[in-house]
Amino acid sequence: MIYHLSSQSAISRQKFSRDSWVRVLSLGSFYGWQPMGTRVPSMTEIHGFHAEYWDGSYLTNDGQIVVSADARALGRALEKSLDDIPDFNLYVYAADLNKITPFEYFAGEEKQQLVDFIKFCRLGSFLILRI
Repeated sequence: MIYHLSSQSAISRQKFSRDSWVRVLSLGSFYGWQPMGTRVPSMTEIHGFHAEYWDGSYLTNDGQIVVSADARALGRALEKSLDDIPDFNLYVYAADLNKITPFEYFAGEEKQQLVDFIKFCRLGSFLILRI
């Protein structure tokens, strides 16, 4: 599954694989982010969702909304992690990516993706989409 994130205040987008997205959320939580939960997608009738059943998930790509305060809080939490993430790769190859911590995953070249996402979060609210 691919997560396409689209800013609601600027023409800016980010893209994450499921593995990357789950690790971003995990890293943010580790550094103090307290998820507010996503808001129901604005096109609920088209997608077949009913607002009263929306669970606030970040792990689907149904067009749900991450509100500004939540996005900025996630960005601040992730920013705290940068000093702890090495600038060099910690692994060459891992047979089981599930055993790699977010610190290892975002080390080296992947760290820039995290830096870019922090800047994206500063823009405020965004949608989690499938394209």
